[in-house]
Amino acid sequence: MIDLAMFGGEFYYPQCKKVASIRPLLNTIQEGFLNLNKVEKSDIIDLFQGYSENLRKNREVNRLEGAIFLSAWLRRSNFMQIVEKNFFNLEYLENFVGDKKRIKAQPRGIACHWIAGNVPTLGLFSLLQSLFVGNANILRIPPNSHEAIIKLLKVFSNTKTETGLTGLELLKSVGIIYYERTNNKANLELSEIADARIVWGGEEAVNAITGLPKRTHCEDIIFGPKYSFSVFDTEAIQLDSFARQIRFLINNILLFDQAACTSPHTVFFERSNKSLNEIAQIIAEEFKKAARRYPKTEIDQYITTKIINVRADYALSPSKSVICPWENDWTILINNDLTLEEPVESRTIFIKQIDSIQQLIPLITKKVQTIGCAIENKSKLLDFANQVTMRGVSRCVNLGQMHLFDSPWDGMLFLSRLVNWVTVYIGR
Repeated sequence: MIDLAMFGGEFYYPQCKKVASIRPLLNTIQEGFLNLNKVEKSDIIDLFQGYSENLRKNREVNRLEGAIFLSAWLRRSNFMQIVEKNFFNLEYLENFVGDKKRIKAQPRGIACHWIAGNVPTLGLFSLLQSLFVGNANILRIPPNSHEAIIKLLKVFSNTKTETGLTGLELLKSVGIIYYERTNNKANLELSEIADARIVWGGEEAVNAITGLPKRTHCEDIIFGPKYSFSVFDTEAIQLDSFARQIRFLINNILLFDQAACTSPHTVFFERSNKSLNEIAQIIAEEFKKAARRYPKTEIDQYITTKIINVRADYALSPSKSVICPWENDWTILINNDLTLEEPVESRTIFIKQIDSIQQLIPLITKKVQTIGCAIENKSKLLDFANQVTMRGVSRCVNLGQMHLFDSPWDGMLFLSRLVNWVTVYIGR
């Protein structure tokens, strides 16, 4: 069976509606698709701006993890930058542009999204971009994200522009569904419906979806498993602003509890006038403050076991050390092995000292997505960024901005992948 949390503008959660197939329901989505493409893009941008403001004002939803990032991302000034990066000119989404040969970006049709459950707001970033360019959308979202997603979508549905456009009108082209991973029939059905398949998840999930039969014209957009880390150069460590940069690092660690692909797990520090132990103590003080402000509310037993085991390993090793409280609030693991450590998550960070950031270049693979950089010399930063991005890194950003959803993302201009570029010739 397939659970419908929301479909065609009708909200069912928490008593999800159960259906055997979504094909009989596609007429609702198709009708919503046709109405969606009668709406001017400028009106949708106004709607997003209003939604941004409503998210910020609504106390029930603005405390949801990632909601404030979503609000900032939806602001007109930011969203227009994303549109311009993808299309240069909003007019391509509205009309045929040119003289004799005219070009337009048309929606692909039905975009089907398989969303990972590690970041509840992830589905909204995927959905709203696809919705903006005119696609109907069906999202398979894990049930542990349904409450947050439905709360956020209800705020969207109640948002209204001065022209009378409502979020609910746009949501008539959207379905939020769930079915068990073992439901091969539902997986196949969703794949065969899709004009675009958008997959966010780990390697196993990505392979399971991309291996399904699909329409020959279907566009696959894959956001697979990624790894992120941070680096400080000597100058950044020796500046008075070092403690502030550490606070930015801690914020990146706390948000999403290190479950996001943009979360740092290993932090490298160039040699400076501070020893690695001194740096560890500064990080520990910031962790203590953060833990008091943002105590852990849920502790996964599997991750707790991993934390206990890695703490014991580091405590017993003569070449390693660990700084942590008695509780599992946070953990700092210290060693100088030149490697990217496997994530433990839940406020667990590996720190290492290096002679030069150039030592990190051989560690880079296409699995590395984001590097949070505290590198003061801009020429040094650009040279480092050029070398790591050539090897596969997608983003080199300031600390504090590692989770900022931007365009391009994972090396692609997402919006431009969600449209068909079409032409018409006028005259001879």
